[in-house]
Amino acid sequence: YIRFFPDGHVMMLTTPEEPQSIVPRLRTRNTRTDAILLGHYRLSQDTDNQTKVFAVITKKKEEKPLDYKYRYFRRVPVQEAEQSFHVGLQLCSSGHQRFNKLIWIHHSCHITYKSTGETAVTAFEIDKMYTPLFFARVRSYTALSERPL
Repeated sequence: YIRFFPDGHVMMLTTPEEPQSIVPRLRTRNTRTDAILLGHYRLSQDTDNQTKVFAVITKKKEEKPLDYKYRYFRRVPVQEAEQSFHVGLQLCSSGHQRFNKLIWIHHSCHITYKSTGETAVTAFEIDKMYTPLFFARVRSYTALSERPL
């Protein structure tokens, strides 16, 4: 599930659950769903007149409580890293509907290690596993929209 907001923010959630249970959770950006990815997107129109959507999304920031339980034991420090996903989609029409399909054109994971500042990029091969995303207007979202995309 991907939810685009008019101000350039985006939410993404991968789950096998039915739309009836997920769509209400994506109403606002202040969701309590832990698996949700948040980020921003931009639209781009190429010289061939095709509209593309590029998004950078990350997992919600979590506040970790300090763990005093094992303070006298030596623990192997875990290298802190920040993970982000870069997604490229192409806006297309299907059947009688105009611009209701997003086709995957790019998907990569960027891991930045905080201690060194080094970034490792893993690009995923776009194949048949990346099926197009079809979308429709959600009427309950319309009441909350400040302006169209």
